[in-house]
Amino acid sequence: MNQNYNEKFNNMAHEMKNAEGLTVPPKCFVEMQGKIIEHVEGESIRISFPVDPRFTNPAGNLLGGMISAYFDTTFGPFSYMETKCPTTSLDLNITFIKSIHPDEGELICEARIVRKTKTFIIFEGKAYNPENQLIATATSRMMILGR
Repeated sequence: MNQNYNEKFNNMAHEMKNAEGLTVPPKCFVEMQGKIIEHVEGESIRISFPVDPRFTNPAGNLLGGMISAYFDTTFGPFSYMETKCPTTSLDLNITFIKSIHPDEGELICEARIVRKTKTFIIFEGKAYNPENQLIATATSRMMILGR
């Protein structure tokens, strides 16, 4: 993880309103070994996750639920970074395009802000393998809490 992103991410709770009791970075982000590749404030984020063979289906491909979890673990921290407030997911919609195998190494999730209001932040996302092949797309609406 780029040191600047790492510092910003780890200090996020200090910048947030109503952050008491929050664990930053989230335990799931640490457990999933997420690495922030790029963050463009007010626009987008790219996070990579290893394709762990422990979470594969009988055919040896990453479970769709794990891809969903990677998107959720991208949208959540991104929402905190952009709103400086806790948020909660209202929905998470995933469309699977292609499977991904642990031999491919990592899944890269990209998220972009579609719209941000006082109450909601809406994202769209795309997940790619290292060869830049589209694996899945996602959308999510999140409610901004504590403003």
